[in-house]
Amino acid sequence: MRNSSKSASVVLISVLGSLIFLNLISVGTFTRVDLTENQIFTLSEASQETAEALEDQVTISAYFTSDLPPPYSSYSRYVRDLLQEYRAASKGKVAFEFVDPTSQETAEDKEKKKEMKRDIFGRPVREATSVEQELATLGVQPVEIRVLEDDQQQTKRAYMGIAIRYQESSEVIPVVQNIATLEYDITTLIRKMTRSKTPVLGVIHDHEESKIQQLQTVLSQIYDVRSVELTAENPVIDDDVDALLVVGPKEGIVPGGQAAIDQFIMNGGSVAFFLDRLHVDMRTFEITDAVHGLAPMLKTYGVELKDELVADVESAQLSVAQRRGFMVVNIPVQYPFMPRVAQLEGNSAITHGLGNLVFPYAAPLSYESNDQVEFTTLAKSSAKSWTETYPTDLMPTRDWNQEQVSFTGPYDLAVVAKGKFKSHFANAVGGAEGALAESKEDGRIVVVGTSSFMWDQVGGRLGQAFVLNLIDWLMLDEALLSMRTRGMTAAPLEKDLSDATRNGVKYGNMLGVPFLFCLYGVIRWRTRERRRHTIQV
Repeated sequence: MRNSSKSASVVLISVLGSLIFLNLISVGTFTRVDLTENQIFTLSEASQETAEALEDQVTISAYFTSDLPPPYSSYSRYVRDLLQEYRAASKGKVAFEFVDPTSQETAEDKEKKKEMKRDIFGRPVREATSVEQELATLGVQPVEIRVLEDDQQQTKRAYMGIAIRYQESSEVIPVVQNIATLEYDITTLIRKMTRSKTPVLGVIHDHEESKIQQLQTVLSQIYDVRSVELTAENPVIDDDVDALLVVGPKEGIVPGGQAAIDQFIMNGGSVAFFLDRLHVDMRTFEITDAVHGLAPMLKTYGVELKDELVADVESAQLSVAQRRGFMVVNIPVQYPFMPRVAQLEGNSAITHGLGNLVFPYAAPLSYESNDQVEFTTLAKSSAKSWTETYPTDLMPTRDWNQEQVSFTGPYDLAVVAKGKFKSHFANAVGGAEGALAESKEDGRIVVVGTSSFMWDQVGGRLGQAFVLNLIDWLMLDEALLSMRTRGMTAAPLEKDLSDATRNGVKYGNMLGVPFLFCLYGVIRWRTRERRRHTIQV
């Protein structure tokens, strides 16, 4: 028995000694193993290429307040690990520092923090310290978070921002709010500062920019966004425009403007058409016809925008006010004219990881493949979908119980095409100097049967990611596509699972691991009892 105890002690001491030795020799070494399905904790290929291509030093300063409560406490460690990977990939061209703003405070700053006053509303205020003023100049803003101190809920001012400097340029991430997109944000800002020319994105829109303010803010951080006005007097697209977006025009584009778009494509330009069959005000449900006049031109390119609306059982919900006695309550109802696509199509980097996108009032698309142009469907409705021709009842209070619907889906809602296109004005360009009847090099077009999926209140973060992926594809800058949607991949249970299977998965996840631990303990106990009985005999 004594020999067994000595052997066990020797083994235990050896294991502990080995672990301590490994810990000591690995202090200066950075390595980790990423076992996630999409390698979301490993630096992407685009980030590695960006870091390797740096010609000068990039300095990243991470401003994080120490001793933050969960979940913010994990942010600092993740940022540190991520920046270490950038430094390793760049072979030292990326340098970073971690700064706790409170540790930089002077004695005068600490006195200022004690001198609290109250504003006219009775709220406590104080003068900003020198450190806070410096961070505000950089664009790093404090956030108020709730912490538990001395058994009381208190509000604490904290910093979780990042500043990036390259030569004379600087960019900032004011607050790290979502670590799932942090790598994309950092790589995008580094690429923006180090590239020689900012890509120009031309936009033809319906002048309702308030609906896509968040999207426009994101676009302006990456591209030089320029409004394009195609008037009868001046139907011109500037030569330095790299890609063009046609976003839900309410009025017809003049023939000269259509010809300018056509020749832009013929010269190898890339265009995204986000076109509507109808324009619907989602508050009043006032309807106006879309008269953009671009359907014939798209048909020449091989994509037909049909004069119908897609309705789908798999749809989003709308909140409808209904009177119940003396009260008005909001009731969520399924709205078939807002098809919800659970998962975008194909294995393309444009659609990877994207799902649960809503395409309100979408017109169905179709295309005919040919040897010159390659077509790809990105989004389609479900098999339980159908089409209706306007005028039809679009009110969310429509009684679908009284409807006889035949499912004829699925229908294509978003399509991309790449190749050599025929000019829509091939028979009319002969007299125009320099006009082309056929594209001289491969062009790219995107066609989506609705523009309202881009609205901030409809698409949200997923809609923004889809639009940004489409623009990167148009710009031939596909390196960032897969990185933007990392961590967005949904893995829901199949809808057709039986109740028994669903409950088995549910309770298996809840009770399975504890049961296995208990079973291991019982087996271990019985093994030791059997060994002890053998030694006694």
